Amino acid sequence: MITMHKINSLAEHQVLECVGEDAGDTFRIIVKHTSPSHYEALGKVTLKDASVNYKSSGSMTPDLLLQWLDTLFDRWPKAKNIPWALHDLDEKTQQFVREVRQATDVI
Repeated sequence: MITMHKINSLAEHQVLECVGEDAGDTFRIIVKHTSPSHYEALGKVTLKDASVNYKSSGSMTPDLLLQWLDTLFDRWPKAKNIPWALHDLDEKTQQFVREVRQATDVI
């Protein structure tokens, strides 16, 4: 489960990542810095009907980000208990960030 402490402890070169499945839907969500005091959640959700949805919170304070994630996970109650892994913002994760940003950009 993600907490305010975990978000606030995040170094600028790190991300928190949650990968899971609930009710036949799969998801991957990461949380990363956008500035020293703001963070962003980016995610890809594949629904059981195979449709893909991309999610982006935009830059938020930790408390607002937690509310945004809580609302997102209302659809998947079991997901709220899935552990979040801490790791460096590596090339594979940066590629995921680019994929989500490209999909969520408003033209």
